[in-house]
Amino acid sequence: MNIIGVRRAHRWLAVGFLAAVVVTVIGLSLSGPEWVVYLPLIPLAGLFLSGALMYVLVYRGSRAAPATGARDRRVRQVHRWSVVVFVVTVVATVIALAQQEPVVWVSYLPLIPLAGLLVSGSVMLVSPLLRARRAASGG
Repeated sequence: MNIIGVRRAHRWLAVGFLAAVVVTVIGLSLSGPEWVVYLPLIPLAGLFLSGALMYVLVYRGSRAAPATGARDRRVRQVHRWSVVVFVVTVVATVIALAQQEPVVWVSYLPLIPLAGLLVSGSVMLVSPLLRARRAASGG
């Protein structure tokens, strides 16, 4: 297994997840069918599996990716911890909504780490492209 290929697939799954969320929001705002709420689950499952696979590959020692700078390492670390916080808030949301009298405001908690994931993921997606463009232009 090549970590670079898994990382590339993870990036495109993130783009697909974002597109599915946008389609879901638009579909729900236009009073579309109820099944549209399940649309983001497919790329979300792929993101979870590819993220877990990257985690395993990195800690198994197959670091085929080139060494990155301190900024890139910090962004990756923020992304990893945002995933942990996101999973914890999703579990807390499921537990809170499963109660006899559900606490509805808790369902908004996962949006905070999800925003962090969006920002850090966008930086990790665009950063190699910008680096390649700068190297090609000689700057």
